[in-house]
Amino acid sequence: MIAMFTALAIVLNFALAVPAPYASFLNYEVWEVPILVAVILMGFWNGATVAALNALILEFHPGALPTGPLYNLIAQLSMILGVLAAQKVSKRGNWKPIVTWVSATAAGAALRTAVMTFVNGAVLPQPYPVGFSMPVSAVPGTLVLVGFFNLTLTLYTVPLAYSVARAIVSRYHPVFARGMSL
Repeated sequence: MIAMFTALAIVLNFALAVPAPYASFLNYEVWEVPILVAVILMGFWNGATVAALNALILEFHPGALPTGPLYNLIAQLSMILGVLAAQKVSKRGNWKPIVTWVSATAAGAALRTAVMTFVNGAVLPQPYPVGFSMPVSAVPGTLVLVGFFNLTLTLYTVPLAYSVARAIVSRYHPVFARGMSL
């Protein structure tokens, strides 16, 4: 399963990219969906393994920065931790699936945006290969754009991942659900 979700994420890395209309250096993509599906179906460590393998393979096609795959991994893991935190709370409260989905999306978006704002604030002014040697005066405006990107990317990634996970569970076997409210 780990190999299958990793392969799917890698294929999707190169299959679809829509430039953000407000910042052409950012792309909306769907390759994070299989990683989050792996987390939902198989737990944190298996999903984190998929994310790490994906980042490792992306090092061969890193994009503008060789450290880019590491930054993507940090973004994914922060979103995943937000999603899992909301799921944990939802289990205790015996929430309906839609409430879990909404709270997981909000928590994932909030944590990813906060973490990546901090990471980008630290690395953008750094010289290549860590950052873009961006003037410190340009960093705040860029952080707003990148923060909006991280927020909006999560707003479709989490619900899409829950939908795919739910379809897999209903089609194949409830054992995939690992007790999660889908």
